[in-house]
Amino acid sequence: MPPLYKTLNSMKTTRLLTRSIAFLLGLISAGYLCMADVEIISDVPETNQPALHGLNTLAKELEQKGQPVSRVAESSGRKADYYLIAGLATDDNLATKLLKSLNQPLPEGKESLVIRKISYLETPAILLCGRDGVGLMYAALDTAKRISWSDDSTDPFQHVLDVSEKPEVAERAVSTQSVHRRYFEERLYDTKYWTQYFDMMAEHRLNQFILILGYKNSQYGEPVFTSPAYPYFFNLDEYPYVRLSGLSEKEQRSNIAALKEVIKLAHARGIEFGVGLWDQIQRNKNWAPFIETDREMPADLRENVIWGLTKENLIPYSKSAIRKFFQIFPEVDIVQFRMHWESGIQGELALNFWREIFQILKEESPHLKIEARAKDVPDETLYDGVDTGMDFRVATKHWMEQMGMPFHPTHVNKANQMDRRHGYADLLRFPKRYDFKWRLWNGGTTRVLLWGDPQWVKLFARGSKLYDAAGYEFNEPLFFKMNGSPHEKEVFELLNPKYRYYEYEFERYWHFYQVFGRIGYNPDTPSDIWEMEFRNRFGEDAGVELMKGMHLASKVLPRIVAASYLYSRFPSPRGWAELQRMDDLPDFAKNSKPSDIQQFASPMEEAELILNGGISPKRQPSQTSAWFQSTSDRILAHVAKAEAVEGVMRSNEFKSTVTDLKILGQLSLYHSKRLLAAVCYNLYMKADDLSMLDRAIGYEKEAVDAYGGLVEAAGDFYNKELEFGSNPSLFPGHWRNEHAALQQGLKKLKAERAVLGEAKAGHTSLAKRVDALFAKRLSDTPAPIVAEMDAEQKADPGKNLTVAVRFPNASDIDKVVLRYRRVSQFEDYEAKKMTLRAGSDSYESIIPGDFIGEKYDLMYFVEVTDRKGNAQMLPDLEEQTPYVMIEVNRP
Repeated sequence: MPPLYKTLNSMKTTRLLTRSIAFLLGLISAGYLCMADVEIISDVPETNQPALHGLNTLAKELEQKGQPVSRVAESSGRKADYYLIAGLATDDNLATKLLKSLNQPLPEGKESLVIRKISYLETPAILLCGRDGVGLMYAALDTAKRISWSDDSTDPFQHVLDVSEKPEVAERAVSTQSVHRRYFEERLYDTKYWTQYFDMMAEHRLNQFILILGYKNSQYGEPVFTSPAYPYFFNLDEYPYVRLSGLSEKEQRSNIAALKEVIKLAHARGIEFGVGLWDQIQRNKNWAPFIETDREMPADLRENVIWGLTKENLIPYSKSAIRKFFQIFPEVDIVQFRMHWESGIQGELALNFWREIFQILKEESPHLKIEARAKDVPDETLYDGVDTGMDFRVATKHWMEQMGMPFHPTHVNKANQMDRRHGYADLLRFPKRYDFKWRLWNGGTTRVLLWGDPQWVKLFARGSKLYDAAGYEFNEPLFFKMNGSPHEKEVFELLNPKYRYYEYEFERYWHFYQVFGRIGYNPDTPSDIWEMEFRNRFGEDAGVELMKGMHLASKVLPRIVAASYLYSRFPSPRGWAELQRMDDLPDFAKNSKPSDIQQFASPMEEAELILNGGISPKRQPSQTSAWFQSTSDRILAHVAKAEAVEGVMRSNEFKSTVTDLKILGQLSLYHSKRLLAAVCYNLYMKADDLSMLDRAIGYEKEAVDAYGGLVEAAGDFYNKELEFGSNPSLFPGHWRNEHAALQQGLKKLKAERAVLGEAKAGHTSLAKRVDALFAKRLSDTPAPIVAEMDAEQKADPGKNLTVAVRFPNASDIDKVVLRYRRVSQFEDYEAKKMTLRAGSDSYESIIPGDFIGEKYDLMYFVEVTDRKGNAQMLPDLEEQTPYVMIEVNRP
């Protein structure tokens, strides 16, 4: 008999062999051992880092799918199962030769690309061609993503599409800031963080990253360690006293090296890197003594204070420091400046200062793109920038310091109509001398919650081409995280640990980056790009419901900012639409004003309309209330369907997404009831009708209950102290705090009502009329009025322009009014009645020639009332940009 250990070994080997055979048979049956090998043919040099990044990602995805991959510079004629042929359109290579042989055009223009399914050596092949390395990278990354969706082991390219694409918007920028030193340095020194961040940006075709240095941390006490930014990186021998307290020269060198590494990682993915050098001096009154000091820094000075800048040395120091900054960082592609008083340099001094700065930049970094913030900047300074011959552009806020509707406001609020603080003001003049960049200052609105609305971004991207602008910039999610917190304070976790499902918090907002990047690049991006992502993350059925729910929920915050807002919350530190109740009801009712006063009416306006009679084409608060109610119902219905899917993967990401959608659904319901309460409260104040006060209190109770549902939905998912700003009435914030304040406000309102006694007789007719109106708004949405408007029309200076609007059902129309102005927000709209042209279905009016000049283009919309008493503005903002732009012909 064989020894026992040999018998045991033999039995062990047999069991192992049996298991191995079973495993191999399983792989074969699943198709994993008959994987097709793929040959990648590309002669793109390794020095072309963006192209290399794309091709490496593509090869890695194939390998993860089990596909054997070989890479060659040119075809050897070896028979492979599949070929991937990649090349640049500017080179003579296999990719361009094949495209020409197929009579297919080569990609034209920066970042353009072509993807084609073809046959090569009688074998299926994918052809990738980019006009440049970035275009080729985008083609490769798109192909890699579609390979990741494949469930067919014999055809990894089943989801790859034939496409020819080029950028609709040339510059698609993401911005972040350095308000909190600990939070900033945790990221600055984390190479893995930036690798993954820029990988994500490249996948979503975002091509600029802006690091804002010098944005104020707090108005209440924290020193701004990058105001100015220069002492964080270096000292100047000629100004020995100007230092950042607590920072050694060794640490400065480390800061330089870390930032250079970040820039290198961005460039390797085709991403331009910009810096915002916003403040040239501390503006915080708490640190005023230090800007008047010209002596050695005290040994006991607290950290993060910039010492030694004086009124006398500020200008010469700043000029020397800016020169040295760009000598140290020649890799920087873009620089942003605050040009107005907030930079710390103002008045006559500013004119000469900026003129000299532009010349310094031209000497040190002539390749730079210079972005000058429009706020309070004199024309002379703008023209000084233009005269350098550099790529000079004006950057302006798209919609306040918040995220409003996707179009430029039809009419900005009167409080900011005559300044250059937000919107394009009077800057879109001809002949055109400077370029433009649209800055979506969304950081004050989308602070925390998930967001992603392809339709919103599509309209925004197309609107960002106004004035043939260079592109747009948006704030990254969590933009204001830790703003106002002490620099040494530990960085808070957004979600409580048990719900975390990511390594870095930015990963949570993948759809946000996805829609801004892909749709900005191509507004007609196939929707499967995000549909498949939702399905893969949440399952086939639940994923579709959550996607639809998120697209709907993402419409809520912009509508709040546009139509259910306290305009005093204009600045980001004061506004937080995701959370704020917008004060107690009496204050909201009196002071709520839309941020587009042409499209939306305030609660006060509707109250006056009800009392005085008449029809308005503006969206009344009761109509907006119905919109919020309907949107809430639909959001929560999608969530309920997702939760009801049997066997759905209830991952932390699923739970977190559901939580955010429920919060936004309840927030929408809150604003629905709050607006009705505000209208009723104004009616009570104007008509002295206690029955309207009773209704106001009733709607306010429903609003408070809706907000309570929001708090319940939020549960314990989020950190109980969300630190996002320096406003002590808001931050640290949580929905529980606002709900408690709402309850107190309602209690106070009820107490005031209790002392007023019974409602007076004779006031019931108003109450009945209001009840009927509100019920009608909820149950009876009139069919939109349909019209055809000429979007291609042009005007000639000095010549009358006939504007015609065609109505398929012209007999139903009662009145049409043309509203027009030049494309300057400093102007109000002119109004002219339109008349029906005899024997036609077109209403017409004339914009007189003496109104039309070469300085500005024109814009118009129409106000329509039908014979049933329904009034509406056209074009309809629910479907498109709500005005028509008319280009003026110029020599």
